[in-house]
Amino acid sequence: MLRTKVDLIITLGGDGTVLWAASLFKGPVPPVVAFALGSLGFMTPFPSEQYRELLDNVLNGPFSITLRNRIQCHVIRDEAKDEIVSEEPFLVLNEVTIDRGISSYLTNLEVYCDSSFVTCVQGDGLIISTTSGSTAYSLAAGGSMVHPQVPGILFTPICPHSLSFRPLILPEYVTLRVQVPFNSRGNAWASFDGKDRQQLSPGDALICSISPWPVPTACLVDSTTDFLRSIHEGLHWNLRKSQSFDGPRD
Repeated sequence: MLRTKVDLIITLGGDGTVLWAASLFKGPVPPVVAFALGSLGFMTPFPSEQYRELLDNVLNGPFSITLRNRIQCHVIRDEAKDEIVSEEPFLVLNEVTIDRGISSYLTNLEVYCDSSFVTCVQGDGLIISTTSGSTAYSLAAGGSMVHPQVPGILFTPICPHSLSFRPLILPEYVTLRVQVPFNSRGNAWASFDGKDRQQLSPGDALICSISPWPVPTACLVDSTTDFLRSIHEGLHWNLRKSQSFDGPRD
């Protein structure tokens, strides 16, 4: 019912505020105008000091939109005989993380992509991320930064016990199944944008796919300009001291 009563969302804070606002909508999401009042934000392009002028520009239109994909996740319990146990999927705008929790054992996960075996993850865990979440936990774990409008799913291991285990970027139309095998020495734990933590016992699985309902966020300039500005200002991407150069010698 909420989506039928709200035409526009205005957030004051950081990316966490945008994540919380998006989580209120399980279906279509109204456009989000995100003002930066947090410590770090890749989805908050609007400076709060100019809020009156910027809001007038948005309300009078037109303005550019970034469609940010969400991932929908279903938990399947072993005793449910492959039936989805949650009435509604968990929706994430950044990432779903499967980790070992407080267990002293490595996480052991089997991953399938559209029924094709991908790999067995042994390490601290796995991050399945949207492209909007590519500058969050996935980046800290060694994943690539990806433009938020690139259609894809990021597959990033957390401290894998293999030097050749590199992150992947998969197409948006695939479905991923992450299974805790029966011979796993411990449980795994799944968290969805850092909350709603769920225990995954041996035999349990997590099904992840792109949601049909993206989150439209308003752009200050346009999607690409806002993205590049966020990584330059937020991460100081490729910021280095220029070396002196005397030019070619004759």
